[in-house]
Amino acid sequence: MNEALAAARNMIGEPGSRARLPTPALLLDLDAFERNVARMAEHCKVNGLGLRPHAKTHKSVTVAKAQIAAGALGICCAKLGEAEAMAAGGIESILITSPVVTPQGIGRLIALNAKLPDLMVVADNPVNVRALAAAAAEEKRVLKVLVDLDIGLHRTGIRPGEEATELAELLDAAEYLELAGLQAYGGHLMHIQDFA
Repeated sequence: MNEALAAARNMIGEPGSRARLPTPALLLDLDAFERNVARMAEHCKVNGLGLRPHAKTHKSVTVAKAQIAAGALGICCAKLGEAEAMAAGGIESILITSPVVTPQGIGRLIALNAKLPDLMVVADNPVNVRALAAAAAEEKRVLKVLVDLDIGLHRTGIRPGEEATELAELLDAAEYLELAGLQAYGGHLMHIQDFA
């Protein structure tokens, strides 16, 4: 056991210890975690659903591996840097849920795509799709891309309709891009009655 873990274990149950905990830190009830992972995996299995949990909440390769071992298809990452960290930890199936748009970011994305068997990213505009297509063609390696749809939150994504169809057609026509599907985030549709 390393020193940091030993120090953290010594804080369990000690009043005021949370303020002394080095952060960032992930603390969880292992029994509850394992029960929740198993319940979600079973729910998806029974209902014929594929599960790809978002790693932005835990940012832990260990947690991601447990989710995948229970049946998850892979994980989602909010940003390219998170995906790179997860890949370095051995996660092989990753969906990056935010568009990667800068030339430097696209270069890193293409490098990561060469290392992973199942990397996907989203795009919500033709300029980005063309940049991804050019970078993937230069490396002659297919990059999987999902069309990011705005279904009412108005945070990211292209509005459903003709523009989204045209974007999907542009993706589909690119030799080294694979139209891998659609992504839509309905965060405004949460069933939370009260945050208190």
